[in-house]
Amino acid sequence: MFKQTLVKSYSQFISLLRGAIPLTLIFLIIEFFDELNYAVGGAALPAIRTDLALTYAQIGLLLGLPHIIGTLVEPIIMLLGDTPLRKTLVVGGGVAVCVSLIMIAGADSFPAVLGAFILSFPASGAFVTLSQATLMDLNPGREPHMMARWTVAGSLGDLIGPLMLAAGLSLALGWRWFFIVLGAICLLLTLLIWSRHFPKHPAWCIGGSPNNNIYSPKKLLGNLWEAVHTWRLIRWIVLLQLSDLLLDVFTGYITLYFTDVVGISLAQASMVLSLVMLSGLASNLLLIPLFERFSGRAIVRVSAGVVAFLYVVWLMVPWPLAKIALVVIIRLSTYGWYEVLQGEAYAAVPGRSGTVMAIGSMAGLMGGVIAWLIGWIAGQVGLAAAMWLLLLGPVSLVVFVPRPWKGTDLPRASEVRGA
Repeated sequence: MFKQTLVKSYSQFISLLRGAIPLTLIFLIIEFFDELNYAVGGAALPAIRTDLALTYAQIGLLLGLPHIIGTLVEPIIMLLGDTPLRKTLVVGGGVAVCVSLIMIAGADSFPAVLGAFILSFPASGAFVTLSQATLMDLNPGREPHMMARWTVAGSLGDLIGPLMLAAGLSLALGWRWFFIVLGAICLLLTLLIWSRHFPKHPAWCIGGSPNNNIYSPKKLLGNLWEAVHTWRLIRWIVLLQLSDLLLDVFTGYITLYFTDVVGISLAQASMVLSLVMLSGLASNLLLIPLFERFSGRAIVRVSAGVVAFLYVVWLMVPWPLAKIALVVIIRLSTYGWYEVLQGEAYAAVPGRSGTVMAIGSMAGLMGGVIAWLIGWIAGQVGLAAAMWLLLLGPVSLVVFVPRPWKGTDLPRASEVRGA
């Protein structure tokens, strides 16, 4: 009797959530959770380093090796994401993310935490990246605009994460409890996705009936081979990886930089990271109306030039308050990098979002190697010198992002409406 009542209550709860939360909103909440998880992990890294007695080389492996291994697994997941298996992959990825978070909470050595990080990368690819791909498939022609909304949701998570950790540390809760809470949130989101019906991919059916050949291994590999030889796509994928040097890679090292190089406390470094995330949120909110007036490419080119100059100043200035102010301005100035580059990549091969993410995952090997290289160089000559490598990101955008649309690439929203 109790079991039947419990099952009925669960069904009613899920039905209520299903009616109250649209699928698009669930995808955005998943991105919020993913960035909340990432921000807490980045802010907690100095505490994890202290508790587990990690070296800079081990930190470099922790940030880089999972990325590299993920590039071997994620392309297969992303290709299968262009089949009716997409929902199964998203739900399975959510379960694996839950497991990885519990593993991190209980880790007592470097191999244990490294194993959890290695599991989390392909799991996040299935759970979060395929959610993003589905959102893009639901909004053809407006990929950069939906990416802007996606990153606003993520920026909220980026902002709240360090604040949560700073508050918890001030209350002497420790860092492990936060990963347990994140695991519970992930479980709830996984149940929500499991209870929903995913929209059918346009290529899955032809003439109203299932097309089994469209997701055969031969066809999937053929689509991948064709996309790899699409120059427009590869250009945006490579630029996306380079832009990440002053986005996620930079964010991953910020707390260590301010504690080890600048010399402030962990709680203060967490607050600095919160300010950086707040500026990222402001940047994303400002980007949405800018898309209606200016070309995304123009926005990226101009902002990259500004950021390159500011980053050099930030590395050279000796005063802590000046460094804090400049790091906030730098993050505020990275207008549209991820949104425009990822949106252009999706638009380069319409209707094959999973294939786009498969190639992006393979290209992630570059980012993983650089993240590890920074840690290795920091162990040899110091973190301050290693951070100069990140300047490659904005410089590459200035040099290689094409000029604004002239009839061959993505237009502005106003141009889409006028077409």
